[in-house]
Amino acid sequence: MKETTFVQQNKEKWKHFESLSKSKNNDPDEISELFTEITEDLSYARTFYPRRSVRIYLNQLAQGVFTSLYKQKKQPIRGFFTFWNQTVPLSLYRARKNLWMAFLFFTAAILLGAISQHFDSSFAEIVLGKSYLEATEDRIAAGNPMGIYGESEAVTMFLQITINNIQVAILAFVLGIFYSFGTYYILLSNGIMLGAFQWWFYAKGLLLTSFMAIWIHGAFEISAIVIAGAAGITLGNGLLFPKSFNRLQSLVFSAKQGFNILISLVPVFILAGGLESFITRYYQSIPPFLNWFIILGSFSIILMYYVIYPAKVAKKYPDKLTLSEPPRKLPKRKISLHSIRSSGQVFTDAIFTFIQKANSYTTFNLKLLTLPILSILIWTIYQDSIHLTFLNDWDENFAIYFGLMPHLSILKFISWSILITLVLNYSIYISLSQQPINLIIYLKQAWYSFFWQFILVSILMVTLIFFNWFFFTLTFIFFGFIFLLTPVIIQQESVNLFKAINSTFTLIKKSYGQVFGLSISIVIISIIFFFIFHNPFGYGIMYILDDFLEQLLLGNTSFTYPIINTVNVFVYAIFINYILQVVYINAYFLYYSLLEKKDAKNLMENIDTIGKRSKSFETSMEYD
Repeated sequence: MKETTFVQQNKEKWKHFESLSKSKNNDPDEISELFTEITEDLSYARTFYPRRSVRIYLNQLAQGVFTSLYKQKKQPIRGFFTFWNQTVPLSLYRARKNLWMAFLFFTAAILLGAISQHFDSSFAEIVLGKSYLEATEDRIAAGNPMGIYGESEAVTMFLQITINNIQVAILAFVLGIFYSFGTYYILLSNGIMLGAFQWWFYAKGLLLTSFMAIWIHGAFEISAIVIAGAAGITLGNGLLFPKSFNRLQSLVFSAKQGFNILISLVPVFILAGGLESFITRYYQSIPPFLNWFIILGSFSIILMYYVIYPAKVAKKYPDKLTLSEPPRKLPKRKISLHSIRSSGQVFTDAIFTFIQKANSYTTFNLKLLTLPILSILIWTIYQDSIHLTFLNDWDENFAIYFGLMPHLSILKFISWSILITLVLNYSIYISLSQQPINLIIYLKQAWYSFFWQFILVSILMVTLIFFNWFFFTLTFIFFGFIFLLTPVIIQQESVNLFKAINSTFTLIKKSYGQVFGLSISIVIISIIFFFIFHNPFGYGIMYILDDFLEQLLLGNTSFTYPIINTVNVFVYAIFINYILQVVYINAYFLYYSLLEKKDAKNLMENIDTIGKRSKSFETSMEYD
């Protein structure tokens, strides 16, 4: 049968089938019957018209309907209940040893705090602060020892306390990435604080009074911190004890389990915040039996859901306890440069490339960056020691160490601009290279693009010198396409800065939204990570590090605060380094995506191979 005859005989049926497949209201039996006929027509077309467009059309039509017929229906409500009555309990059961470890360690920390306070009456001043204890002394004299809970407006207090508690829990979980040591530090510091606090009230003869007030909300709050600690230990154990997996696979598994536990604590913290804000303030007027009912009831809820119920669920679903084992090796993934990518695909390919070439980045960081960064920091201590005698805020430290206003230093400015340019240049270079990187060869090849990229980086840095961080952020958001794409074009096309800027504007004519979205995403991700390191609420990795170093160094050296400030900036420099590396791998893939939209190089190659590829497994590229 001729192809035209075949099409004429069946086109009405295909047209009807296509309209049915796009409609949500149709007869399933009719679709099923027509689907069978379409697959028969497809088989016929594959036999007699293997290289004709009719085969491609029928294959596309059949594949689309097959997917819609057999895809699993979304059941969001059922999924919500499954998460709470299966997923979380099973994660808790798998982490039961970690929960016990967190509980025992936290209990030991409480005892340590109480014993320390017993033998040193000034210990509470160290962990709680002298001003807080003096204010509490005044409240005791006024006959309202726990009056602090009634001094703030209830709703505002609820929001502040709930957000703060969730932040502490997130921190306890995230710090587990440091082989659980960070999590243990959070448990230790909170446990010691609680023990010293309670024993301080015991010495005042007010142990029961403080207990009845604190544990109205503390039953939920303290329990949740311990459970968050268990989540962090679970995360850390994924790195410490990978078992039969490699460390990355083990980390992914343990992170998922720990995150499930962490998410389950949000309602607990909301309850704790509500009790502390709206109930604890009335501790003096609440009848003792009601007080005990709230405390014991809260502990019972925690014990039931986080200890007893997981064991029952594990007994009911023993087949779900063992997680399916992933492949022993991460699959090799060939990334095509010349393909049109969405923003999500750009980010995914960038992260995959970053992980895949982690060893090369580590070598680069150690051999080319570490010594120059340390040299700048040490020189700053020598040059600007007068400004480092106190623990500075992060922005003040940046101004001092980076040579920004009001501590302007052209030498520091140029030094950091060179290092930043080196990072972005290497990030673009390594994205392209498929072979092990020779740093000497790289430096010889990079000088021309490095020069023009350095000028561009210097222009961006000037916004920090003469303006401020807010202006710098706005500049990057709205003109980020220049600072993202122009360095890539300079390097990939071997052109000067002016030609590269012109090419940048040509590339983004019809894709500014995607580039703008990537700029926004970079800013948001940077802010999120910055808050993990240092946030205005007093919790963060840097807060913990500063506290640890202060206790370690204070009284032992006159350089306590210069050292702490320098360590802070070194950590921030490493953080900025990795952010820049990921950003410019993103920019690299974005450049090739926009180039494909403009020149369609990959499309032309696909057109040349039509009819030459295997027809056993056709892809969506067959239909373009």
